[in-house]
Amino acid sequence: MIKYQLVCAKDHEFEGWFQSSGSFSEQSEQGLVSCPMCNSNSVRRALMAPNLASPKTRKSHPPVAQPTAANMSGADQSAANSSARTAPAAASMPGRSFPPEAVEKMAELLGEMRNLQSKIKAECRDVGKNFAEEARKIHYGEVEPEGIYGEVTSEEREQLDEEGIEVLQMPWLPKDN
Repeated sequence: MIKYQLVCAKDHEFEGWFQSSGSFSEQSEQGLVSCPMCNSNSVRRALMAPNLASPKTRKSHPPVAQPTAANMSGADQSAANSSARTAPAAASMPGRSFPPEAVEKMAELLGEMRNLQSKIKAECRDVGKNFAEEARKIHYGEVEPEGIYGEVTSEEREQLDEEGIEVLQMPWLPKDN
């Protein structure tokens, strides 16, 4: 996973996580990357300094409050409300201030995404790079239907769409440390 600092046409700054360096370009070209504040699809990568952890930098940023992840709705409720989550990095960006409600909401959404990711890992089979092949087998009735997750290239994703095979593509967050 690669984390990019992003900026929209209205100069809203936010971060995005991508599977690879080419993922951002592909998703941006398809209009899948948008600003969470204004929904603009005109998003570019911002210049970023390397994030080097040293004792000096670790002490310079005060700890951010850790709100509890909120319950997810519907069938995902059982997977929710598992543990406290750290507020997103945007909350502690030097020189930037975000309303506490926005910071809390971002932390809540990250918690929900992590809960969903945990539920997927627990209840579905990881098929890795064989996702397209396994999705076809399920779609065409060659194997018993089951929940799967894995990786797919943009070309494979297009082919699945053309065949009428519906898949949900979602960002995969790194482990919460």
